[in-house]
Amino acid sequence: SYSIYVYNSDFLKENLKFMYDDSQDIESFSVTLGHDNQKVLECINKLHDELGVDKQNEETKIYLSIKEKQKELDNTKIFHKNKQDELEKILSNKATKGKNSIKYQPEKYGDQNYNIAKLKKNDIPVVLNSTYQVLDKTNKDKYEKLILEKEKKAPSNLPTYNKNYQSIVKSVQDILHTQVGQSRKIDELINDGQLNKWVEDGMKYHEKRNICAFCSNSLSSARLDALRNHFDEESKKLKERILKDISYIEKEKNSMTINIEVRDFYETFHPKLDELKTELSILLQNQIQSFDTLISYLNNKQEQLFSVMEFSPPIDYSGEIIRNLQKIEEVRQNHIKFTAQLIEKQKQAKDKLRLDNIYNFLNDINYEDKVKEIKNLEGNIQLLEDDLQLCLQKKENILNKIKLEENKLKSEGEACNRINDILHDDFGHNALSLEAKETGAYQDKIIKFEIKRNGIKAHNLSEGESSLIAFCYFLVKIQDALEQNKKPFIWIDDPISSLDSNHIFFIFSLIQDKICKDKKFEQLFISTHSLEFFKYLRRIDGVDRDQDIVNSNFKENKRKSSYYLIERNDRISTIKRMPIYMIKYITEFNFLFDQIYKCATVENIDDSNFSLFYNFGNNARKFLEIYSFYKFPSLKSNNDKMLKEFWGDNLYYTITNRVHNEYSHLCGVLERGGNVIEQPEMQKSAIAIIHKVQQDIKQYEALLESIGIDPKLDRLYPKDIKK
Repeated sequence: SYSIYVYNSDFLKENLKFMYDDSQDIESFSVTLGHDNQKVLECINKLHDELGVDKQNEETKIYLSIKEKQKELDNTKIFHKNKQDELEKILSNKATKGKNSIKYQPEKYGDQNYNIAKLKKNDIPVVLNSTYQVLDKTNKDKYEKLILEKEKKAPSNLPTYNKNYQSIVKSVQDILHTQVGQSRKIDELINDGQLNKWVEDGMKYHEKRNICAFCSNSLSSARLDALRNHFDEESKKLKERILKDISYIEKEKNSMTINIEVRDFYETFHPKLDELKTELSILLQNQIQSFDTLISYLNNKQEQLFSVMEFSPPIDYSGEIIRNLQKIEEVRQNHIKFTAQLIEKQKQAKDKLRLDNIYNFLNDINYEDKVKEIKNLEGNIQLLEDDLQLCLQKKENILNKIKLEENKLKSEGEACNRINDILHDDFGHNALSLEAKETGAYQDKIIKFEIKRNGIKAHNLSEGESSLIAFCYFLVKIQDALEQNKKPFIWIDDPISSLDSNHIFFIFSLIQDKICKDKKFEQLFISTHSLEFFKYLRRIDGVDRDQDIVNSNFKENKRKSSYYLIERNDRISTIKRMPIYMIKYITEFNFLFDQIYKCATVENIDDSNFSLFYNFGNNARKFLEIYSFYKFPSLKSNNDKMLKEFWGDNLYYTITNRVHNEYSHLCGVLERGGNVIEQPEMQKSAIAIIHKVQQDIKQYEALLESIGIDPKLDRLYPKDIKK
């Protein structure tokens, strides 16, 4: 039966799902229309009349103007396109169509890949330039004769000569100077190479025989062992090395063919090439003979494995061969240079003949007049497009106005407008807005609110943006209940989450303006974790003044507003009245003084005040740090030094240091945590602190007033000072 509105996490989950899933929309709601419907309808009719009729062949006003301008624009575009296509065809024919086109006369104009793009982009701008010089008949004839000269391609690259002759000579020399060991060798075979070879060839037929295959005489085991020792592994390896080198030299010798095609060169180079080619042939033949000499040395070595042979290296012609090839390469490079000059001159001649042809062609077709006509048509098209765009924009503006007016007839649209007004006017968030969106068929139509940023559906909103939209949504949602005087109960739970200081003040201003200004609610509850926000809330319309709250004659039943703290202990939370000094000052310094004062004045410890002594060590230490830093605001001062200067070296310093430090830290004295806290020492310390503060009696009186104590009734007030 009560009208109750609660702004908390449950409200956000039920109505603003986008805060947890940005693919979701916001639940819509209706508000009482704030506009006169008849005036809205009259405005819509007036806008429709200005717009005209949009029926085929019956258009009027703006729609008729758009149709006529579109038709004129289309006709102009068609005419422009025809003129453009006509010129394009003429140019295309000149560039690539038929045997008289530039593309199909590369022998004269130099480019068999010529196309219309090259004609338009490269050549036409050149011949239309004021610096272009027209060819006279003499130069034209000269260029036409030059392009008839025939060119030759560059001759193939010469083969490289890379025979490592000296390496081969060294290998042969090593073999010739190698002598197979003399131990267990047969002297007769060592001294007769041919006999040695004959016996070696015969050994492979007698590996498993003891009868000589030649003379049929018996072969003794001793004789066979002597022959096997003679032809040992060392001899075999040397023979294999000889055969390997012979094979390699034969391969190198057979690859010494270098062919020079003289006919690939211009005739002017033929005499020199013939001379070099003959010289090269002789050098190659001489080098082959040197290779043959090396092979003969190796063949002789096969018959004299057990002897060191004399060696006289044959002549190496490699250097002369390489120098000869370098001379031939010089001739080849001269040929290429000759060709390059011919090609470049012929290319320049063809370019000049092509440009001359294009120049005369453009004059024949009145090219510049055609281009000027096309550009004039392009200008007309632009003007018509601008006029059409103005008409279309005017139509869109009127349609948007109609849509805005029609939205005023819909409660959901009006709700969006109110939310957007708060976002834009109060917060200045012009980029963000809400829009009512219809989904589903007509019978099943559903309206949702969609968040947009600069006209596009917004994604990945920051927590601050989400909080602003959510609170604006809540404020508009409760407006009907306030405006219709339903006296709602309103609970607002921490509306400033993730907001900066400016927005915290704006949230306070909205609560003040939209909710508290006219006081149309029954009760308003606001909870917060923010002291800054709480500071603003103490200034809201309808709360008690500070001086009224601390006044001793303040009547509780006359209270306009109440302040509470929620204290949590494990799983239990307790709602308690907020101390007056927090309501007025919102400072921990006053709270700490209150705790110390109560410790100093308590008579008996019971369940209601035991926590005073349990927390005394921490409370006193923090109070003294704040108080001492106020007295000694130097970054170089440390706590011990400040406390010593504050207390002096008397007994109170010793007691205070022990009680404050030992009972605010249990590290290293674990057994103390199980002992009963010593009330007398703590109370003595508390009284000592009070006496020290009393040295500034005005400050002391102000502190008493901040915790609701009348200095005249203070039990600890110094007797030597008149109250």
